[in-house]
Amino acid sequence: MAPIHPRYIARYPAELVSTKNPNSIEVLRTSDNACFLALPIPTLEVEFPADPLDPSAPTKTTHLASALLPSAGVPISRLLNHPNIISLVDIIQASSLPGYSNSTSPLLNFAIFEDMTAGSLSYLLPSLSSLPSLENQDAWIALGMQNFQRFSLPESLCWHVLGSIATALAWLHHGVKETEGIPGEWNKHDDDFHPVLIRDISPGQIWFKRPRGVETYGECKLGGFGWAKVTGVVGGRIAEAERVHDAPDEVSQALTNWTRPAEIWSLGAVLYNMMTGIPPPRVYDYQWNISRMNDKGFSLGLRQIVQDMLTEDPALRPNAISVIERTDAAWREWRGNNAEGAQVRDVRDREVMDKLVGGRGAPLAL
Repeated sequence: MAPIHPRYIARYPAELVSTKNPNSIEVLRTSDNACFLALPIPTLEVEFPADPLDPSAPTKTTHLASALLPSAGVPISRLLNHPNIISLVDIIQASSLPGYSNSTSPLLNFAIFEDMTAGSLSYLLPSLSSLPSLENQDAWIALGMQNFQRFSLPESLCWHVLGSIATALAWLHHGVKETEGIPGEWNKHDDDFHPVLIRDISPGQIWFKRPRGVETYGECKLGGFGWAKVTGVVGGRIAEAERVHDAPDEVSQALTNWTRPAEIWSLGAVLYNMMTGIPPPRVYDYQWNISRMNDKGFSLGLRQIVQDMLTEDPALRPNAISVIERTDAAWREWRGNNAEGAQVRDVRDREVMDKLVGGRGAPLAL
């Protein structure tokens, strides 16, 4: 069987035979055998002006992949070039190569992304499909009652998700990254940076890799940019259905004001979901909702950060950079004074151990 592309081969060739129109296929890069995920680019034709500066110029038609490669491929890959965002590795237009057709490869034009090998956060939480509708107030009243036996995920995982996704939002919202090798130093990388609103921060868009070396949890990254918008301002009004992780104060008459504070609220709602098993119920007031984070004994530091992210006034919510600073300080305190925290090992521990043992990544003694 022919490879998908000279640079990539299918990791499991049988997938190419058994799946006529695959949603994704695991591929190996031929140069180093690294594993990635290939997602097909729709075989659509797009029309655009032959001369963008002349509105009266005739239009021309090309495949979507052809339009992406010269104009959007590099900016998209730069935007997704962040340690806590699922990276775009390559865009392949195999349909332009001699001898390639549907008979030789079901993926003619495709994007290559990181393979998030441990799945999404939604796999660890009760299914959103099991929740009552937003109109079923009696059911939500029952879910929001005090319950010391309610579902929750480990606090160590909550800290891991909070720190990772807040770091991704600092890049998307403010264009800042932490300087490599200098923890705590944040710099803006582009003076002309425009805020990016992902518009869907939910458990299904938060993904993990398998842990390596000493790590308790693998890398945590934000994905799902299908609804993202690059904006010249901090928000816009978009017609959208209301969702359980959307900030309620931003929803008005089926029009949603998408802002950076709204996305901070959504991340807070994801953390609340991890701590209580449900998104913040709309039928209770703010004080009752945040008190439900007490049901399973989470630390004061974590609860205070999440409750501030969920505050009703958008102007009073911390921005992503503030969330990172507070999270780093509170996490270190929790780790030093909590039995669960003392057992946690993160990527910085692996980096320290790699230096001590010459890059072998031996486990720390617990």
